[in-house]
Amino acid sequence: VTQRLEPSSIALGDTAQLTIAASGVGSASITPPMVARGAFRGVFIPGRGGVLRIGPLKQARRDGHRPLVQHLAAPGTTDWDQADALPMTQTPHPNGYLFVYNFNPPLPDGYYQYQYVVRFNDGTVRVVGDPCTKYGGDSLDRSAFVVGGLLAEAEPIATRLPSNDLIIYELMIDDFTKEYRHAQAPIDAVAAKLDLVQALNVNAIEFMPWIAWPDDVGFSWGYNPAYCFSVESNYVNDATDPLNRLSRLAALITECHKRNIHVLLDIVLQHVYQGSKTNGFPYYWLWQTPDDSPFSGQFVPAGDYGMLPVDYTNSCTQQFVTDVCTYWLSRFKLDGFRFDQVTGYHNPQYPTKGAPQLIADLKSYAAKQKLENISLILEDSWGLDVVDDANSMQPSGAWFDTFRSYPFDVFNGYAVKGAIDTSYMRVLNSALGFNAPICPTIYLENHDHATITSELGSRDRWFKAQPYMIALATCSGTVLLHNGQEWGQLENIWEDDTNAPPQDQRVQSRPLTWEQRADPIGQQLTALYSSLMQLRTAHPALRSPNFYPDNYDTSWTQFSPDGYGISEAQQVAIYHRWSGSDLYMIVLNFSDSTQYVNLPLPQNGTWTDLLNSNATYTVANYQIANFAVQSNWGNILHFGS
Repeated sequence: VTQRLEPSSIALGDTAQLTIAASGVGSASITPPMVARGAFRGVFIPGRGGVLRIGPLKQARRDGHRPLVQHLAAPGTTDWDQADALPMTQTPHPNGYLFVYNFNPPLPDGYYQYQYVVRFNDGTVRVVGDPCTKYGGDSLDRSAFVVGGLLAEAEPIATRLPSNDLIIYELMIDDFTKEYRHAQAPIDAVAAKLDLVQALNVNAIEFMPWIAWPDDVGFSWGYNPAYCFSVESNYVNDATDPLNRLSRLAALITECHKRNIHVLLDIVLQHVYQGSKTNGFPYYWLWQTPDDSPFSGQFVPAGDYGMLPVDYTNSCTQQFVTDVCTYWLSRFKLDGFRFDQVTGYHNPQYPTKGAPQLIADLKSYAAKQKLENISLILEDSWGLDVVDDANSMQPSGAWFDTFRSYPFDVFNGYAVKGAIDTSYMRVLNSALGFNAPICPTIYLENHDHATITSELGSRDRWFKAQPYMIALATCSGTVLLHNGQEWGQLENIWEDDTNAPPQDQRVQSRPLTWEQRADPIGQQLTALYSSLMQLRTAHPALRSPNFYPDNYDTSWTQFSPDGYGISEAQQVAIYHRWSGSDLYMIVLNFSDSTQYVNLPLPQNGTWTDLLNSNATYTVANYQIANFAVQSNWGNILHFGS
């Protein structure tokens, strides 16, 4: 039961259903797949009364294996003694059978924890969490449910924008709040800073994964999921108010939507966390031989980071991940997803399985539910082959890591080496090759890599990033800013931490240093990001796919014959953006001195420099001769209304 009188359900299909109900309080139906193989008898050890159902459990076949589960129980919140197990009654169901325990008397309001004890034919006994739980317990991978509390009812956003119009703020809940939250639930603490996020003129927040991981994992970025329908308990737990957990997440989403801030979830669907004993992903441990689980197995050769790859060759897995996504979309009125490491579940040999089918299923679901402009953004390859992959899978967008790596790669980035070259024109032409409306997601920094100021050598060198920031605001695609980027937080993150000392491991706590937002560097950077994002919002042509020079010849190291492109000697880039008669000319100077260029313009008349006090230039002969471009800076010249 998620909340008083409030059902919580998703599509059942032909797999399984878990129902927990409280007589006199209302019931809730939780219906993601629960596939088990073979007959078993059930026993439930409850914390307190109501009705627990597990099933319907439909026999499955995989590689000739037969089901072996024999017995279920669920320990409660007191002594967790298996000897006190309460027997669950097997009942028939069109899809198999249910195991039910009826509580009597009814459950009073409370927060209840439970687990299943599974006895197999070979005598093995395991304590396993509920794969469909909506709540985490307080320890030992216990599952939980709540009777009472506030309704977890998020309000939808008034108008959902297409991916190309989004300016996203990537937010890691723990790091974002650690410095100031004290005893607050982290989700509540995020809400306290929403006004500062909104001040950046972003219109979306992409939350790094909030899906629950095993309790024996310490700090986590969230890329080791185990309980795919559950919010990480530490994020929503307030010891003084244990009944209100999901309602906290719903309240945060509502606060975002009231500000017209879209909410996207970074979701991990290519692997799950096995756990250290029998904790972790329950659909693995519900098989006598866990490796027989149809949910885990190699679907495509890809890194699994020591976790269980998810096997999309089996239909139960495909439905499971679709149900996970539709649950979060419908239950919490999300506006989309960023799909992590899609290379781990995109196998061209199976065009109707894995990521392509998931995208198709979610589009179909959104259409049926009349959900417009749901963002489905892939993180695929970090190279240019992401373009072909995205065109094949048809999401709304895809991370275009080239926009970050060419300038800020730790070894070969332009900013690291101190100079751009003509290859940067392909980066700036970010929409090249993407089949509209599929668009790139462009960024200079994200959670996976060292921050901009780290690559530049110090926060004091922040000004060297300015022309790249202007490029970010004036190139096609969804823009993404990483939390802390707005004030230049310096974090060194090893690309490969295999041999790194503990202090340099990639996945570790990096709390945001909020005081830096108010120091001189932080104030200048925050103001610049805010003004650039405001400018981008006000000028839709800067979000269009139109770019000139298209397919730039990289042998032109001193501008193209018509004056566009890159001068490697001057470290200046010139490109044109437009939509209809709304024209823009962008000039970027990556050098440490003022550069003078003969600036080509496609239209005679009055041009206004949006970036430099709205200075105006009257143009004849389609050119401004000897045009001055300030060091580590740029110009955005505009012609039109």
